[in-house]
Amino acid sequence: MPTIISVASGKGGVGKSSLVVNLSLRLQDFYGPTLLVDSDLLMANSHILLNTQPETDIVDVLEGHSELRDAVHKISNGLAILSGRTAANILLEREAEKMKKLITTLKDDGQEFDYIVVDTPAGSGNVVLDMLSVSDYAVIVILGQPTSFVDAYALIKNAYFERQMTHFSIVVNMAKSADQAEGIFKKFKQVVDHLLPVELVYSSFLPNMADINGCSVHDIVAKARISAKIDKIVKSLLATPYGMEPAPETSLKLRRL
Repeated sequence: MPTIISVASGKGGVGKSSLVVNLSLRLQDFYGPTLLVDSDLLMANSHILLNTQPETDIVDVLEGHSELRDAVHKISNGLAILSGRTAANILLEREAEKMKKLITTLKDDGQEFDYIVVDTPAGSGNVVLDMLSVSDYAVIVILGQPTSFVDAYALIKNAYFERQMTHFSIVVNMAKSADQAEGIFKKFKQVVDHLLPVELVYSSFLPNMADINGCSVHDIVAKARISAKIDKIVKSLLATPYGMEPAPETSLKLRRL
């Protein structure tokens, strides 16, 4: 079965989609056939970053207007994408169970892919929690900002209590240096460790570079500058041996008290 990597953030504007796109491209180029799933039904932008405009998308699949195989499109390097939609006229929470079944179906029947990378919506609603809970790796993107800490913590807390998840990989984005990124992670981990019995694993960082933050992934110069950083994240992530094991029932009760 394919390895599923879901990337979430707790809040918007942290560079999650850019990470997802670059991560998917590197996996496709060097690790095996990869599918990018943009599960954001309101503010999807992975297809924009990839400079492609599929005629059918994930909303068509959820609403029964398209078969899953017909909504998956490939770009020039072979990366497959199931794009989301911007400003779809649907209720996110109503579609949560359909989204979970869709990802489960991809995991069971997607043998043509070695990796499936899921770009989740911002926040900590049911769609995000379901995507994380059916994944092999749950990646949380944070910034060195109080609001990012608060929202990322809320996401992890909800994933722990509502989906019994205990393992998360952390990527620090827009850091000035490696030392600063590690410092941000340590501070965030200290806060989370004090409140929740979960395991956070540091999966490296991405630098704060204006040309990368605002560019299309087809910008060759920007790709060359970011590729080594993405490779480090991929290697660190895939070297982590954990799976999504449920938290002990006793720990859940204690923390609820």
